[in-house]
Amino acid sequence: DVNGGCKTVMESLTRLPSLLHLTLDFGDTQINDEGCKGVGQLVNHFSTTLTNLHLNFTHTTKITDGGLHILGDVIRKCSNLTHLTLDFERNYENISDTGVGEITRGLSSLSQLILLHLNFDVCDLLTDRSVENIVNGIQQCRSTLTQLSLFLYNPVGKYNGGF
Repeated sequence: DVNGGCKTVMESLTRLPSLLHLTLDFGDTQINDEGCKGVGQLVNHFSTTLTNLHLNFTHTTKITDGGLHILGDVIRKCSNLTHLTLDFERNYENISDTGVGEITRGLSSLSQLILLHLNFDVCDLLTDRSVENIVNGIQQCRSTLTQLSLFLYNPVGKYNGGF
């Protein structure tokens, strides 16, 4: 069970005195919102020291908007982040505009952000509202953002714009 194992690993990592860079790759696993809770607790534990956060949830079709809400809440607390990479490619039918809004809402609190990479390719429930949420989040970002990567390919065609 990846979610139970995830919680155990996350609890073990909180014993580290500090952490500047954190990369977690859950691509092609069965991680769900409960697993996101464990990831959120770990990120929260290091929220004052993290400068680089990379979370890969590619092709993890069990994460919903609820999981993105958990992650969005904790990312908002990471005021020292300079690099943020979030990858939810191929989450198909569990992430909607609401979840994308939860992630992008906190960008304004990341005043030191230099690099932002967001990947929501092939998340079939996304519409123009997700594009608007992302653009608004970036515009509110009071940082010196110099590197931006956005991936929003939607083969179902529920939005007209895109990048």
